[in-house]
Amino acid sequence: MKKIISILIALAILVCLAACSKAGSDSVPTEVPQNATEGPAETKTQEPAAPTDVVTEAPTEAPTEESDPTPTKEPEIGAEIDAIMIDLTEDTNYIVYGGEAEMDRGGIWLSIISGAGGGDNIVFSFDEGAGFDAAEYPYIAFKYRLGYGEGVKGANHLYSITSVGGPSPNHGLNYHLDYIGDRDWHTAVIELETAFPEAGTEWTALRTPTADNPGGELAYAWIGAFKSAEDVEKFDAAFNEKYGDKLVKAEKPQIEKKQSVPDLADAFDDVLIDFEDKDEGTNVSAVDFMKYVGGLNNSVYVDRDGGIAAQMQFDSLSYWDIVKSGVAYTASFDVMNYSGGLFGGFIFNWGDEGNTSRNFFEDNGLQQPPGLMCSGASGCGFSFAGGNKVIVYVPVWDDEAIKLTVASVEIEAPVDFDAGYNTFRIEDNGNSKVEVFLNDALFVTIEYSGEGFNEAPTMMEYYYNNIRITGSDGTELLKSDKALFSIYKSIAFAGRAHKVCFDNISISNK
Repeated sequence: MKKIISILIALAILVCLAACSKAGSDSVPTEVPQNATEGPAETKTQEPAAPTDVVTEAPTEAPTEESDPTPTKEPEIGAEIDAIMIDLTEDTNYIVYGGEAEMDRGGIWLSIISGAGGGDNIVFSFDEGAGFDAAEYPYIAFKYRLGYGEGVKGANHLYSITSVGGPSPNHGLNYHLDYIGDRDWHTAVIELETAFPEAGTEWTALRTPTADNPGGELAYAWIGAFKSAEDVEKFDAAFNEKYGDKLVKAEKPQIEKKQSVPDLADAFDDVLIDFEDKDEGTNVSAVDFMKYVGGLNNSVYVDRDGGIAAQMQFDSLSYWDIVKSGVAYTASFDVMNYSGGLFGGFIFNWGDEGNTSRNFFEDNGLQQPPGLMCSGASGCGFSFAGGNKVIVYVPVWDDEAIKLTVASVEIEAPVDFDAGYNTFRIEDNGNSKVEVFLNDALFVTIEYSGEGFNEAPTMMEYYYNNIRITGSDGTELLKSDKALFSIYKSIAFAGRAHKVCFDNISISNK
């Protein structure tokens, strides 16, 4: 009996185990029958479920190689050099006047395009305006590129902005840099103590000029303050190593010139100004067909010989029109050189290009100091250099330097211009010759010819390209076949950090 019961219990256990096994096989088949009908795609491709007691990692789309959660940033150029570099990608680090600036598409340099009126300047701030101590960082350097044949605004000056003040035109607070307009990259290195001896050591910013002609481009690849000239060289080498293939000299542009003609008057109005109706000590202003342009508004009416005269300093007076080609005229005036410094004098037969604002108190930026001369890219100027010395000059195109410059000569006059008034008279026959008389004696003669375009790529008016200047005895003093002596007629008087007095101005047609 016990044996029968044992057999029954064993059978019951086998039945129970079989039932459990059948329940598991119904949820996940282990094999597809050979003669089974194909089902939907999602059923056919479904993967078997993993056993509940086995942990598996979820599949990922990323590469099997382990990624770095904090990738290493590419080292900055010259990171090992202790310098204060201006981040040109941040527009809060600079202010552009008279134009627009943007990083080029590759983000390698800052391109500054001058506005319709020509360039002005750009102010770069160091260390986001916090500045630096020039005793620790005594050099400012930058890498620039100026358009082919272009000049710069602001008389080629760099201006300091420090605890002393600025930008200021006073001596020792600005520096003349001879920018090279060949469309190639150049590195400028400036020793602050030498270039800006009055600026002090607490620097916050530097003002630099921009391209002078409308639409002109001046680009900066980098700018910073450095501890040594050697550090500048190392930084520049590192920059060139990385971007040298992109910093290439551009080809000479193919320019199809089309003559530009300014608004012209048919003839001069008769001008006769003696300033006797002006009050001594008051500021000079526009008067009788003469346009006044103020720089610092330092010019005042003075009485230096029993009569009122206009003492010009950082301001200018110019005839209010440009007169058409071919007009013969006479202009006379009294002049006294009252104090030296930079520039003071007069300029005639200039065109509209290079100085539409008529701010003749600026030097023209075409020559390194001390050859500072009246602003404008054309004409013939006379600059008083103290005592009996006069610099006579004409802007010219220099093929080798690829820029406008000046041809000039220093002449010793038979009078001392500092001692009192002397009378100049300009006699232009309209088409070939200007004779300049000093106290009714012939001083110099300017012969001109070759009307047409000048080779300067940015100058579109017509000029007399051939000029020859001779002294009172006929000796040749200066000659050029690339001059920018305008075919139009004009005259202006100005001073810059220099006091020069003008009186009894007379202009009339011949």
